[in-house]
Amino acid sequence: MLAFKTTPPDYSPTWRKAQCRVTSDTAQTIDIALKHTLTGELLGTKRFVNVSEATFDVSPIIRRRIRFAPQPAPTGYVSAVDRKIPVTVTAALMDDPSCKVHSPTRVYFAGAEMPDMLSLLTTMPTERLIAPGECDEVTLLFNIPPETTVTAQGPEGTVVRTYAPGSSGLQAFRLDTSDFPGAERITIEFDTCGKVEYTVVPAAQGARRIAWHSRTGSIEHYTFPIEQTASVETHKTRISGADGTEVVSAAQEQRLRLRSAYETRAMLETIAEILVAPEVWIVDATAYRKVDVLSDQAVVHRHGVLSCLEIEIRPCRTIERP
Repeated sequence: MLAFKTTPPDYSPTWRKAQCRVTSDTAQTIDIALKHTLTGELLGTKRFVNVSEATFDVSPIIRRRIRFAPQPAPTGYVSAVDRKIPVTVTAALMDDPSCKVHSPTRVYFAGAEMPDMLSLLTTMPTERLIAPGECDEVTLLFNIPPETTVTAQGPEGTVVRTYAPGSSGLQAFRLDTSDFPGAERITIEFDTCGKVEYTVVPAAQGARRIAWHSRTGSIEHYTFPIEQTASVETHKTRISGADGTEVVSAAQEQRLRLRSAYETRAMLETIAEILVAPEVWIVDATAYRKVDVLSDQAVVHRHGVLSCLEIEIRPCRTIERP
């Protein structure tokens, strides 16, 4: 007889171990299958030979199945279906496939920390700066949908709007400051989950907004006020013959070196997560473009002074020319 003795809790992060343990009355060959609970898609398999107990980590299999990118949208809740995945684990005997047992369905998400229910999932401070026309995103987890209120204050008065999530669980709320023209202060209140407050100030000329996938499973944003350098690197393929040398193809690669504002150590440590984030994007007015972060170290503290952080990025796709 097979039985699951241990399964991960609901909303387990896939950036750390999520172990299952299954036992058998006698030593057997046990086949393990992970399936998407809603679609039935097979995510991965494992086999344990001649064992009466098998302990295994499901995170590596599930982690590579969660891929998502932020999308521009008006203020309100946006779909977070692709940021989580419900999984059922099945254990069966190789010699008798009809002898099998199913684990309870568990939802997994792409993070590194076990979240609290009714909480904001963020690494950024809840008091933030944002420029007119910029967007931001707040990820939260709840079992009871919170009453969500956005209050925008400006010289022409106060605007209050309410929003309702479509369901419970892991959700994402986007703020587009273009929906609140003239606002100088914007507050998003998520009932018992908490609130995020924004001061709206113009961005410096040439500022670049970066988004990244954080360790809490959220998409965070930060505006680098200074584009220190922009360079173009060209790679050419040449052939040489009796008539001389000819360029048969060329590829261009743009690189940007960005510098943050002078920030506290805590803030710089948060921004420095960009260096190890699995996915990073540069934010244009209408799109998110994936970039490769070339920097591999950052100074986040100098004794007695505020510091800034520099990163170098390049697009994940180069421009090729025949």
